[in-house]
Amino acid sequence: GCTKNPLVIDTAAIESNLKLVRFEQALFACKSVEDIIKLQDKFPIFYSIYVNDIMPHQIRGMESTDGDIAVELYRYIAHKDMDSLYKITQAKYGDFEPYFEDLTEASKYIKHYFPEEDMKEAITFISTFEFGSIFNEETKSFGIGLDMYLGRDFEVYSLLNPQNFPRYRVERFEPYHIVPNCIQSFLNYKIPEGSSSTFIDQAVYEGKKMYAMDLLLPELPDSLKIGYLKGQIEWNKDQEKNIWAYLIEQEVLFSSDKNNFQQHFFNDGPFTSPFGNESSPRAGVWVGWQIVRSYMQKHPEVTLNDLIANNDHNKIFQESGYKP
Repeated sequence: GCTKNPLVIDTAAIESNLKLVRFEQALFACKSVEDIIKLQDKFPIFYSIYVNDIMPHQIRGMESTDGDIAVELYRYIAHKDMDSLYKITQAKYGDFEPYFEDLTEASKYIKHYFPEEDMKEAITFISTFEFGSIFNEETKSFGIGLDMYLGRDFEVYSLLNPQNFPRYRVERFEPYHIVPNCIQSFLNYKIPEGSSSTFIDQAVYEGKKMYAMDLLLPELPDSLKIGYLKGQIEWNKDQEKNIWAYLIEQEVLFSSDKNNFQQHFFNDGPFTSPFGNESSPRAGVWVGWQIVRSYMQKHPEVTLNDLIANNDHNKIFQESGYKP
């Protein structure tokens, strides 16, 4: 706690152009179909994203015209359940300023490491439990689905399809995941996945994104960067040598059976299946994170952009010297 974090930078001189846009407030303030049509003029880009990509199955059919969509969207906001959901989100997030301040700070870090990426908007919306965060690379906008952050004990979550909303996922529907989820969405765009042919390929790719989280959110706990619940980071640290021994003994490191290693070590779930139901999920992501951290520690001359551009993931692994 007394050691200064070397990844924290002075952002005072970095200008942020990020603006907060409350789309859900403008939407639910509409009193007629005509108001919805005016909304389309006010938010031409995000309105299109909202009706075509976020909410298409709820408010549009195959042959829907703009007028049809406006009618259905008005029906949607006029429904008592949606009105209730809106009021609940506003009770919790009527003041979004604390999260916006954290996103603004993160946008300064983004600008520091990626000067070409000037974040423009943080847009809040409601999608009836479809999306928690999105990133639009064209408009440089974060999108935040407020109804996905109403707290793990929000009673409606328990009524949703458990196949899509398992308990381990609902546990993460907390306000403190808003900012890291937004940055993850940005990094999914900024560090696109290549053709991962082996476990090490995939691990280092995931590790690159996690290391970028270290740089962009340097004061955030590791558990929130990776989306872990209480005790899961600690389990990985305690079992690090055993995890590594298993990967070597079972010849997983250079396995090219992507269906197998993706399912067992990288896909989201309550745990990492080869290590039992007391283990942490996505152990492969965590291992890749430690490999990339070790590599960057040994190569201080390598910048974040250098790291992202280097697609020789096996070489990164070899030069990391990672061995728990």
